[in-house]
Amino acid sequence: MDSMKTLHRPVILSRPGQANNRLAELLSEKDDIEAWRWPAFTIELPEETELVTQRLANLDDVEMVLLPSPSSVAAVAHWVRKWPEHITLAAVGEGTAKAIRCAWGENVPILYPEGSAETSGSEALFALIEKRAVPSRVLILRGQTGREWLPQKLREMGSDVVVMCAYVRVPLELSARAVKQLKDALMGPSPILYVTSTDAVDAIMHAVRPIPGAQAWLARGTAVTIHPRVVRRLEESGFEHVEITSADDEAAREHILANLQVQTSDAV
Repeated sequence: MDSMKTLHRPVILSRPGQANNRLAELLSEKDDIEAWRWPAFTIELPEETELVTQRLANLDDVEMVLLPSPSSVAAVAHWVRKWPEHITLAAVGEGTAKAIRCAWGENVPILYPEGSAETSGSEALFALIEKRAVPSRVLILRGQTGREWLPQKLREMGSDVVVMCAYVRVPLELSARAVKQLKDALMGPSPILYVTSTDAVDAIMHAVRPIPGAQAWLARGTAVTIHPRVVRRLEESGFEHVEITSADDEAAREHILANLQVQTSDAV
């Protein structure tokens, strides 16, 4: 007589900070799913903060401040409690715009592309900026590295663009507990990975590289992401099953649940 053993696919969440915790808690409370929390990066303030402090203390000559991600919002909130009235904030998508409103209120002026993450990003934001008067000076506050396409396009428009490092991203290093959990899972079903940036894909694949078979195990699973650019990076990393969703916790939860199929193995 056959007996059935059920094995659930692990769920791995890779966003930094509270965004990761918020989705993990949603899955735990509503669906009794204990996700693995693997933030691809830990966000820290830079060692040298004097230049950022001085710049944010006097924004009289700045017309627009671009915050590319929720991480940049969390970091800049360390310095800024209220923006001067002449400042327009800019974001590349609704997720960051939501974080801005949470940090500084519903009435802060924000320019951002509305709609799904698939129709957002630097290109969509630039199209909105092009329809306005050229901002005289744009301050971009981001991590230690970032995509250069938008700063270059703004300079070509005639804007004086200042890019500053407001936070440092420290790549994921798996804890001893996470390594053991991963090794124990390698013989079971491959996971559902929720990942929202190309850099995060690279960080996660690098973090598991020392463990034999871990990269292949990850790539056999399902990746859920929010932008076609991340889809391409996942496919380059060997993922064959990639789904795209909006940058919304409930939408991510629905995709995770849809893919969380119970695996069975027979034992005699």
